Amino acid sequence: MYLPSATESAGEKENTTNKEVHRKNKEKQKQDNCMATVDQKVTIDCPWSIYSTIIALTFCIPFNAKHSLLSAGKRKYVQVCVENLSELCFQLSDNSLKNSADCTDLQLVPLNPESQQVIYSKQSIFFVWELKWTKELPLSLQCLFSVSFCPATSEEQSLTLKPFTYEFQVENFFTLYHVKTEIFPPLGAEYCKTGSLCSLEVSITRLVDLSEVDRDEALTESD
Repeated sequence: MYLPSATESAGEKENTTNKEVHRKNKEKQKQDNCMATVDQKVTIDCPWSIYSTIIALTFCIPFNAKHSLLSAGKRKYVQVCVENLSELCFQLSDNSLKNSADCTDLQLVPLNPESQQVIYSKQSIFFVWELKWTKELPLSLQCLFSVSFCPATSEEQSLTLKPFTYEFQVENFFTLYHVKTEIFPPLGAEYCKTGSLCSLEVSITRLVDLSEVDRDEALTESD
C-alpha cells in the first residue's frame, strides 16, 4: 500500500535545511508506525523535455503474520496470527489455508467464522485450522495462508487489492510431551476457596524420544 506524505512547499524545495528536517520527520513517522516499508523510485519522461523527473514512493506493508502449532491430546491445530501494522482499519474476508503438497490423507478443517471481520489498528486476529489425517502425518507441511482485505471505511471499500498471503512450513510436529495439571484444595477442605493455600500438581510425560536437535536445545536451554 502506498501512503502519500505531505507535499513540500516551494520554499521547502529550495531550502536544504528544511529538506533535512522533512526527511528526519518522515523517518520518525516510519519508526512511530512500526510498519515494514519498501522504497521505490519512478522516473517520468516528457516528450518535450530533455530532463527526467524522479519521484520517490514508499510502500507500507499493512500486515505481519506468524504461525504456531497447537496440540490438545491427540488433536493438532495450526494457528495463524495476523497483526495490523498500519493506522488504518481493514475488513478481512475469505480466509483460507491450503497444503501446497496436496496430501490427500491430510485435511485442514477451518474453525473460523465465515463472516467478514474488522481488524483495527495495532490489533491482532487469530485463525485456527484443525489437522485431520487418516494414515500418518507427513514429515513436513507446506502451508499457504491467504485472506482478502479492504479498507473498512465505506468510501474506500471499492478499492481492488490483492489478497494478503503468507507461506510457511511446519516440520517435526510430533507431540513430544503430554502435560496435565490439577489443583487440589487444602487438607480437610472439600473445595478451593479464595484466600486459601491450594496445591498445584503438574505431570509431564514424554511420549516419544527426543531427536538430536531437540536434545541439543534441551541441554542449552536447561536453565
